[in-house]
Amino acid sequence: MVSPALAIKILLLVPAVIFLFYSAVYLLLFELNVQPKLSKFYRNTSLVLAGGGILLLAMYLLI
Repeated sequence: MVSPALAIKILLLVPAVIFLFYSAVYLLLFELNVQPKLSKFYRNTSLVLAGGGILLLAMYLLI
């Protein structure tokens, strides 16, 4: 049986890693200027995903 603390840590760490990965992808799309029309969307999305990933990672480290 998995302890509740371990389950919470897993549920925080997995989305944090996914958010940070997609944040890096969108940041690359922004920096490479893949589609100039979507440049602002890429930048904003990467910042939001990075912020969410950092918050989840901070919560993971506090538990």
